[in-house]
Amino acid sequence: MASCATNRAYIPVVPDGYRIPVDFKVVGYFPSWSGDPETIQYRALTHICYAFAVPAANGDISPIENEGKLRRLVALGHSKDKKILLSLGNLADGDVGRYEKIAADPRLADYFSDRLLDVAQRYDLDGVDVDWEFPTEASAPDYARFIHALALKLHGAGKLLSVAVSADSLHGQYYDDSIMDDADFINIMAYDDGLDRPPGENHSGYWFASSSLDYWIGFRHMPRSKAVLGLPFYGRSLIDHHAMSYYRIHKADRSSSAKDASKGYGYNGFDTMRAKAVNLARYRGCGIMIWQLEQDAEGADSLLNAIFDAIKEPLD
Repeated sequence: MASCATNRAYIPVVPDGYRIPVDFKVVGYFPSWSGDPETIQYRALTHICYAFAVPAANGDISPIENEGKLRRLVALGHSKDKKILLSLGNLADGDVGRYEKIAADPRLADYFSDRLLDVAQRYDLDGVDVDWEFPTEASAPDYARFIHALALKLHGAGKLLSVAVSADSLHGQYYDDSIMDDADFINIMAYDDGLDRPPGENHSGYWFASSSLDYWIGFRHMPRSKAVLGLPFYGRSLIDHHAMSYYRIHKADRSSSAKDASKGYGYNGFDTMRAKAVNLARYRGCGIMIWQLEQDAEGADSLLNAIFDAIKEPLD
């Protein structure tokens, strides 16, 4: 996942009388470091992942950041019939060494899985999301065994397991096919495509989202029923790839929602978000994942509002 935090939360405005299609997921990551659960537009989401928890060196879970905020998120989300998951992320410096150490030791991996289940039960969570970026050729077998063992424990307790994966073969090749059986759904991080984009394309273009589904569904045979397409609520500099939230991009240019580049930043405006939501996520996969909710603009300028408007269906 990208960082690019803001210090405020924004409430999209979604119309009454409509809902998310019953067979579709809208998964939003909600950061521990900013935002208020009261401001989330729950009606436009199905699942919310609280980001992030990290492992301790001994296989325990490090203390949950802003624990009270997580409890409020769970209470509010459940009152609105939403699923709340705890997302495991990398350490602040991007180090994955603890994951590799834990997964390589069956006894430590089993202990870590037990602790994750304990946390899920303690906070009345609906499941766990694993965002280990990324397994390597060396750690791939251990990663697959860890995901399988965690899935057995969580599913045995009636909990969900989701996994975030790279969008293409560079890192994607090191995810074993078994994760597609073990995970309830898979968040495909179809952004941060770096320097591989075609000339004239902005950050996280439509072509990259489409090619990520070509890879995972077409080449890797991921079931469509588990493929959740990741969308960025941030952009990157066209010069040095510095990240900036869509909120800040829009604040600097109030017309930014009508295009995909502004003031030197490439991002996804309304038309691209809607096209990805309908043409790709709705008809080739089973949902949308958003990194992250706190980067959105407010009201009629909200990307979440535009996505909801594109996929909504009337209430019965």
